[in-house]
Amino acid sequence: MNEYEKVCQIALTLLKGVGYTNAKNLVNCLGSASNLFSCTKQDLLSLPGVQSKSLVYSLIDQFSTVLKTAEKEYQLCLQQGITPIFYTDSAYPTQLNECTDAPLLLFQKGNISLKQGTFVSIVGTRQATNYGKEQCFKLVNDLAKQIPNLVIVSGLAYGIDIAAHKAALQCNVPTIGVMASGFNRIYPTAHRQIANDMLQDGGILTEQLYYDEPLKPYFIKRNRIIAGLCEALVVVESAAKGGALVTASIAGTYNKDVFVFPGRCNDSVSAGCNALIKHNKASLIENAADLLYMMGWEKGKIPKSLAIESTLPPFFNQLSTEEQRIVSCIFNEKMIHIDDLSNKVNMGVSDLLPLLLMLEFQNVVICLPGNRYKLK
Repeated sequence: MNEYEKVCQIALTLLKGVGYTNAKNLVNCLGSASNLFSCTKQDLLSLPGVQSKSLVYSLIDQFSTVLKTAEKEYQLCLQQGITPIFYTDSAYPTQLNECTDAPLLLFQKGNISLKQGTFVSIVGTRQATNYGKEQCFKLVNDLAKQIPNLVIVSGLAYGIDIAAHKAALQCNVPTIGVMASGFNRIYPTAHRQIANDMLQDGGILTEQLYYDEPLKPYFIKRNRIIAGLCEALVVVESAAKGGALVTASIAGTYNKDVFVFPGRCNDSVSAGCNALIKHNKASLIENAADLLYMMGWEKGKIPKSLAIESTLPPFFNQLSTEEQRIVSCIFNEKMIHIDDLSNKVNMGVSDLLPLLLMLEFQNVVICLPGNRYKLK
């Protein structure tokens, strides 16, 4: 990809009056970000869905300014070893791209692929107790023994966040820190060395420009990236209010599986965790084994006899054609969300659900939290 296209991708994120959805629609219609910046007013007005003349005029007026700013930003990226990843790039994380408000552009530094691995986000209070830190380490350590491609994601903050990163480093597990600031300022400053250590086998990720300060609105944006990147999100400790609960709530809207460690009823740092359990917004876990079971990540749980074609189990031939398609698809995917299964077998969810229920009754499949299915 040429440098000008990258500059235009950065510039697109700087345009005022264009949200995530509209920006993506423009790129989809025009084929690239650079094509947008060569458009005239008439070109834009002729695009489907573009009706506001005032917005079009505003965009055209911004083109020159945002392109200059984007050029400077791109040069900083080259100088500092930062990789800009646009949402259409092959390196953009698949999990995150499934979220409706996913960032158009991410800035990455480090040595890690955002598309390979089993991503688990761990968040919690900044006032973590020794118990919380111990549970955090034990969780990461035990997961690492069962999941060879484990990646731990958190937000570099004080408390549980940094405990998760430290645990990953100690267990030789890649870890990603998602920042609410640009790379010019690692926040908090006390975690700069840990952030540098993470770059060896992991990375730092942000949506913010290089010189952006860690302003309050950026933390909410940061939290949605933590929630969107993962396959499972774990809250270790959380007060009745806090960023961890916001992240858990966002993860719920993304249909992610959310898990929490319970606490005593009079522990303020566990009030948020207990509330998530009470209101059925998260599943209670006490250890890594619980998480592995609920996510279907246990070793050796899928019998070798369920290999497709010649090694299918005897009952396979007794299933209907539709049931065979479903079982084959679930086998190939190991575990799959019902929406993805619906697309792959070309069957509406309303038609798919009765068949899945019948397969559950026959002990062929099992339904896991978050409407995910695996073979039993």
